[in-house]
Amino acid sequence: MKKERKLSQKISWGFSVLFYLISFIAVVFAIYWKLENGTQSPIFASALASIFFFGSCGFLLQFISNVNLPDLKLSK
Repeated sequence: MKKERKLSQKISWGFSVLFYLISFIAVVFAIYWKLENGTQSPIFASALASIFFFGSCGFLLQFISNVNLPDLKLSK
């Protein structure tokens, strides 16, 4: 059974992929920063916070895009 997604769920899925990509870029940046400058910098802490933020947003948007939304239209 194929699930029919609404437009808002398709947009949510697209943004979740974008946020996962940004989170991956933040992981690469954090690894680079750690190797070059160490972990005692506020920039490294900001990179870790960015990884958590964008990963969490991606997870939440992916969850929203996969949930079975009820039809809330008023019927006559």
